[in-house]
Amino acid sequence: MQENEQIDQHDFLPTTPVLPEPRVRLVLLAQISLMVFCSGIGVMLYYMICTIAGWDTSAALSADSPLMVRWQVRLQLGLTHLFGFLVAGAVTVRIFYQGITQTQTGWPDYLQTRRWPQATELLLGILLMAVSLPLVLYTLTINQQFPLPEIFKSAGEQADEALKGLLHMDSWAEFVVNVVLVALLPALGEELVFRGVVQQQLMRRIANPWVAILVSAAIFSAAHFQFDGFLPRMMLGFLLGWLYWRTKNFWVPVAGHFFNNGLQVAGQYLYGKELTSIDLEKDVQVPWEFAAISVFLTWVVMRLIGQLYKK
Repeated sequence: MQENEQIDQHDFLPTTPVLPEPRVRLVLLAQISLMVFCSGIGVMLYYMICTIAGWDTSAALSADSPLMVRWQVRLQLGLTHLFGFLVAGAVTVRIFYQGITQTQTGWPDYLQTRRWPQATELLLGILLMAVSLPLVLYTLTINQQFPLPEIFKSAGEQADEALKGLLHMDSWAEFVVNVVLVALLPALGEELVFRGVVQQQLMRRIANPWVAILVSAAIFSAAHFQFDGFLPRMMLGFLLGWLYWRTKNFWVPVAGHFFNNGLQVAGQYLYGKELTSIDLEKDVQVPWEFAAISVFLTWVVMRLIGQLYKK
């Protein structure tokens, strides 16, 4: 009870605005515009570096790409994600929420970043992502039953091939860099944009928070432009969005996102070193019984988190 009281006192007391909140449409339009603009800056910096270094930028990344091509693509991915998500999201929040509350910097109140979560909160958030994994993988099987236009199939195949090349890791250095690029940067940048901005703004317009979370999860999945994996990515987005809404703490979904992506990176590294026989880049068929158990365990963990934050 003491732990719950501490959470209530620090996280559920409303912050009194001293300025009116901006219009939802204006915030979302600014976020989209900044993502496009900042992504362009990242791409421009990448090509400037390649020109100065004399690197060839025409090679496409595949599972058999040489080491130099893999490092180039990592540089491009890092710059575009850093600017397109992390910088763009941070600028949007600072523009519209700097000084909007009684504190001098209202944007931490808006993002709910002031308090670092306790170990129990982080572990439960990570546990939710872990027990939901069979369910998420099962939704991939369902997704594959839907017919897709050839252009979407081709784009999905190219993205899968590029991901295989990106996750080809011959050294410890490649593993560490991939953890940063594939797990850490998306956990911060994508949560900032899709949960911190998109979801929170949709909740201002949509009365039912579950509907707002679902809509933002669909936007999160669609923004990846990989429709052969739309349902599993949407399911992940929904769980991360629910964590953000229920815990009222930005760092909990960040930890869950980092765990989910980091697990994929670590799994492929171990597979490449022949320390495991499971290739996560291949379609993993999950029996419906396992998916049903995953649904139950996901519900149990969500109940535990709900009890932790119950007033």
